[in-house]
Amino acid sequence: MTSDEKLSCPNCGADIYYNDAYCLACGAALDEGQLADEMAPASVVPEIEIDTAQPEYETSPEHPQPWDPAAMAVGGGFWVRLERGWIFMKQAMTMWLDDKDLIIPSALGLLNLAVFFGLCYWILSATGLWGRLMSEESEEGPIFWVAGAVVALIAYVITYFYTAMTVNLVDTHLKGRDAKLGEAFQDALKNLFALVSLAVLSTAVSLFSSAIRGKDRSIGRELASRAIDRTWLAATYLILPIIIIEDASIKEAISRGWNLHRSRLADVIVAEIGVVLVNRILGTLAMLAALGLGIVLYMTSPALLPVAIMVAAAIISFAMIFTSYLRTAYYTCLYLWAAASEAAQQPVAAPKPLAIAAA
Repeated sequence: MTSDEKLSCPNCGADIYYNDAYCLACGAALDEGQLADEMAPASVVPEIEIDTAQPEYETSPEHPQPWDPAAMAVGGGFWVRLERGWIFMKQAMTMWLDDKDLIIPSALGLLNLAVFFGLCYWILSATGLWGRLMSEESEEGPIFWVAGAVVALIAYVITYFYTAMTVNLVDTHLKGRDAKLGEAFQDALKNLFALVSLAVLSTAVSLFSSAIRGKDRSIGRELASRAIDRTWLAATYLILPIIIIEDASIKEAISRGWNLHRSRLADVIVAEIGVVLVNRILGTLAMLAALGLGIVLYMTSPALLPVAIMVAAAIISFAMIFTSYLRTAYYTCLYLWAAASEAAQQPVAAPKPLAIAAA
């Protein structure tokens, strides 16, 4: 029997795969498509007297220890958060090295965005609107707001489509199956309406945030605008796995995401693991490396300036691709654990990268 063969959960009848450790529909622990006797859900266990003492779980890469993140020590300061983010980054890199397809959608997404924004710049330059837009004396009329909304909407659709492909690939890889780009593309295409709906909401949030920021950019307005942007960004990264893995509509995905977050299955981990912090550090280091290398090449010979620009662009592009993949992989792991814990109504083993980082 192959790992790609689809089976039915012996407990609830939902679709599962041969290598699945848990059924996402009911939380039943599985062993090669059958119920694991020692970890069967409470709903199928006879009413007998149970010893409430915590069992000692064997911890290994193949059998991660079930744990409850709410019991994890809160705090620890900057260095603890950075260490957890660093550990998760290494685990995500291991997944990528095991299956090179995992990072390809992030690269394709960046390439498509670059082409799209390049096309927008060419159109604005050809029509003379670019100079007006960049002028300090220009007034933002309705046409600029409409054009900005359209550009933002298309950019969000491109970003979410390729991020959705990454979610599918990471989910497939974590379940022990071969992650295939074609299947990831079909899955994203199947949920295109929900992805476009999410892009519409993101565009509305972006316009609202810009309106709050205003032209004066006071400290209070700037802080409020950033808070809205960051909150919605975190929400979209949790909503996307729900759309792709559960084939949920945008309304269902938002409701599911709210319930998972409200139940505190997710927010402790979000606050503790410094994936965002690691992303920022990687981005800063990439910028410094690109700038430093560009300066060295230019000082060696001004004729090397085009080479310096291309090398700097390559370094920054790779950093953007990897950090996008890293954050998507993190939230996919987070969702898989939260959904399984909710279904089982008890602590279950988190996906390996998340379990190791939070241990």
